[in-house]
Amino acid sequence: MQIAVVSADFTSVTGPAGKARRYLIFDAEPNAAPRLQQQLELPEDAPTHHDLHEDDQAPHPVDGMVLITSEAGEGFSERLARRGTQVLITSETDPKTAVALWLDGRLPTLAPTPKEKTGCTAGAKDGSSVA
Repeated sequence: MQIAVVSADFTSVTGPAGKARRYLIFDAEPNAAPRLQQQLELPEDAPTHHDLHEDDQAPHPVDGMVLITSEAGEGFSERLARRGTQVLITSETDPKTAVALWLDGRLPTLAPTPKEKTGCTAGAKDGSSVA
């Protein structure tokens, strides 16, 4: 199983997830220590998840993975769930520890930022926020 951790500095769990360009990709299996597979950096001209408001747009490199971040909005979490990605927002700052805690079912999680506070409505079909 692959787990992507948002990490702007490649050393700690960061956010916001929607505008992230840097990820640590871990290969993780139950009862085994997580292994860092790669440091993924999206090119400046590649779309971030924030740019992909429609479900049928181009795939993103972390689609289908578990995504661990320190910050994400409700709309972002909902959109990624439709793309097969589970978003986990945590206060844990160490990426490898966060992955290990998730595998063990003990990752401390936080609620996503409410849509009303993100201020993003791009791509909403009904005028609601989709941040």
